[in-house]
Amino acid sequence: MFTKTQLTQYTTLYRSGNPFKTGAVIVDLESKGFQQNDTIPYFQIEEKDNKINFIYKMSKEDVVYGLGETLGALNKRGKIYRFYNTDDPEHTPDKMSLYGSHPFMILDGKNTFGLFIDYPSEIIFDIGFTDKDILQITVPSKDFDFYIFDTDEKLSIIKEYFNLTGKPYIPPKWAFGFQQSKWSYFSEEEVRNVAKKFRETGIPCDVIYTDIDYMDSYKVFTIDKEKFPNYEGMVKDLKEMGIKVIPIIDPGVKIEKDYPMYEEGKEKGFFCVDENGNDFVAAVWPGPTHFPNFLNSEVRRWWGKKYKLFTDMGIKGFWNDMNEPSIFFTPKGLDNLFELLKYLEENKENAGIEVFLARETLLNIAGNREDYKSFYHKLDDGSLINHDMVHNLYGFNMTKATADELKELCPNERYLLLSRSSYPGLHRMASIWMGDNKSWWEHMLVNIRMLQSLNMLGFFYTGADVGGFGADSSAELVIRWMELGAFTPFYRNHTALNTRPQEPWQFDEESLNIMRDIVRLRYAFIPYTYSEYMNSVKESVPFVKPLSFVFEGDRVKDIEDQYMYGESLMVAPVHEQNKKGRYVHLPEMKWLNWTASKYEERNMKVYEPGDYYIEADLNEIPLFIKENSMILLSEPMNYVGEKEITELTVIGLVSDHAIYNYYDDDGTTYNFSKGEFGNLKIDITKVGNDFKIDVKTYDPSNILKIKKIHFEIYDIDGSVIKKDMIIG
Repeated sequence: MFTKTQLTQYTTLYRSGNPFKTGAVIVDLESKGFQQNDTIPYFQIEEKDNKINFIYKMSKEDVVYGLGETLGALNKRGKIYRFYNTDDPEHTPDKMSLYGSHPFMILDGKNTFGLFIDYPSEIIFDIGFTDKDILQITVPSKDFDFYIFDTDEKLSIIKEYFNLTGKPYIPPKWAFGFQQSKWSYFSEEEVRNVAKKFRETGIPCDVIYTDIDYMDSYKVFTIDKEKFPNYEGMVKDLKEMGIKVIPIIDPGVKIEKDYPMYEEGKEKGFFCVDENGNDFVAAVWPGPTHFPNFLNSEVRRWWGKKYKLFTDMGIKGFWNDMNEPSIFFTPKGLDNLFELLKYLEENKENAGIEVFLARETLLNIAGNREDYKSFYHKLDDGSLINHDMVHNLYGFNMTKATADELKELCPNERYLLLSRSSYPGLHRMASIWMGDNKSWWEHMLVNIRMLQSLNMLGFFYTGADVGGFGADSSAELVIRWMELGAFTPFYRNHTALNTRPQEPWQFDEESLNIMRDIVRLRYAFIPYTYSEYMNSVKESVPFVKPLSFVFEGDRVKDIEDQYMYGESLMVAPVHEQNKKGRYVHLPEMKWLNWTASKYEERNMKVYEPGDYYIEADLNEIPLFIKENSMILLSEPMNYVGEKEITELTVIGLVSDHAIYNYYDDDGTTYNFSKGEFGNLKIDITKVGNDFKIDVKTYDPSNILKIKKIHFEIYDIDGSVIKKDMIIG
């Protein structure tokens, strides 16, 4: 049934049939020797109706992690997950699918192991839902790769996965600044006013997005000259203010005579086709559209070069959306709906259940799987493959088209690239955000859990729409979410059409002041955030980790709303309505608590391990520095890189000895891969009632501009010693 090959000490590939080459894996598998093998460790295998079921009997203590962009708890037991990329803006607890498919998981318990199934269509993970003690994975095919990571160290499993699929994407440093978006800023004037308002209110900001309404009739790679008469001038003027503009890009190409994208794509045969060989038609924002055939390398090059329209303006960031691909309806689906409505019109006197069924038909007209089964891709070898068989790769290949050509258009320059749809391996070249969430308190908890799960898959640079995308948000919810977002790599406030505006100044004066302080706190942490992010990529360790990936014991496995942000800092956001604090669990060691509101105000307290109620007013977020660890801060700026960082503040809790390796580079190029980076090794040893501090500098390329370091080092009794050190 299977063949197998041992890739590393811990990673074995079990191959079924002749899998499609998805691009998820960077290892050359064709050079490996495969042997016949009919079993897979840990699993009972069952073949049925051209499906293969993998069945594992879970023990009571087993915890299941991973699965990336999925709803539900951090521990994935008790739910069914369906990996089939889906544009569904209603993220309710019953939903099985979202925009990305990430069939990688870790089982931690009586046996500990990881697995990854490389198959680009539907996979079902039933993790203790049908039977509370049974994990059943269903692959409706006999052509796929099944990887087992056989080690009992969770972080080692993740390293093995990264060795297989690649290290995480590294954005420019400015991407760690605050970002503002809205569906939509409808004019150039409105975008300029938003930028001006950020600078007038003293709220730091690095990015403003333009959603679909900057386009001419929603046609991709066009600009509406009436609403945005000088888009390029706007980009340049905002750049002078330290703000970058990022446009949204959708894959659907409007069917319109004399529209260059349509005419070129049609002439060259670059669109997906139906069963008769005609260009497939589906409706999205512009109305009837064609979908580019991104599984073809020539089409990807054609598409990627179109970004030159924007890179010539100096734009270095893009937001690829709607790339599951989203389908509002097809002509066939619309005809079926009209037939049903006609029937109801003719039989309205006796209509009953038919009205209910009509509602279901209307709800199911978008994203209908039968539509995905009705079109095809022409591959590089000239063969055709049904889209449904490779559905989960569409956004992956659109993103690959963008990333590959950006390397040509902007050589040796880092870019910010987001994709809504994703598949394993996309984390090498871009990242994702969490899609169309709602302004619900429950979705703050979804944000916290998904942040941890996505980091396990290599999507380090990720986050949710702060404040919630759909529905109206209260000032309290936006404030609490802004606090959470300040300790999330991707930090963007975004909201939907016809919802309450939620820029920081849209509420009352007190809320504005609180949010200003929160964003300034975020910018104060950027030296720590960026250093920890880069060190995490280097070491192949998640930047954001569950407590159970760092500390031992059953108790931490139950903690899903606290997380490690880098190696030194634990974050415990308040995520419930009207709460003036929250309970926290502090594992194994002593912790230095900073319930933070302003960068300038630091009232610290040392806690023993245990469970505590921590008071946190609306303007505060509980933070905890791990024993024998440090964080770094700098004076907040209006935007990343506004001025050189010449002074750092180091805060630590040291009971005996602590080391921190501070990393920095130019933040914009890939020269760090050539050794062009700076490093400060900060070594603190407790000596009696004092601390011995040693700082060693490695900076061959003169990256670091630090002249002075302010130290605030706490002893376990809560006393603090403050020292300044001149560097260089």
